[in-house]
Amino acid sequence: MLALSQSPFSLFEHLDRQFHQAEGTPVAEIRENDNRYQVAVELPGISKDAIDVKATEHGMTISAERPNVDVGEDRVLSEFRYGNWRRSFYFGKRIDPNQLQAALQDGILHITAPKVDSVKAVSIKVGN
Repeated sequence: MLALSQSPFSLFEHLDRQFHQAEGTPVAEIRENDNRYQVAVELPGISKDAIDVKATEHGMTISAERPNVDVGEDRVLSEFRYGNWRRSFYFGKRIDPNQLQAALQDGILHITAPKVDSVKAVSIKVGN
């Protein structure tokens, strides 16, 4: 059963998660506290060299590739998912993309994204 949260987009977020699970895109979990977001993504069988993380102050995109290296005819059944995938996450608060930390442990990618205060206002002199 879907419990609607405070977000008016919660139904769309739920449907997006269901789509990603059906398509074989790795599932994720995001936690938030006052100082940071913590993202965990299941990536079994994918090496750290095959993972790419790109971040902006508003979110991040994680992409990876699982190549199909065994193409022999002896395969009777394969439910593994091969190929490229990409998944983007957008956060409600700004993060510092230069301070991201990522580690792959036991098939789970852990990313810590520190939050930053909002952009400070500046005064600009008007020229002729």
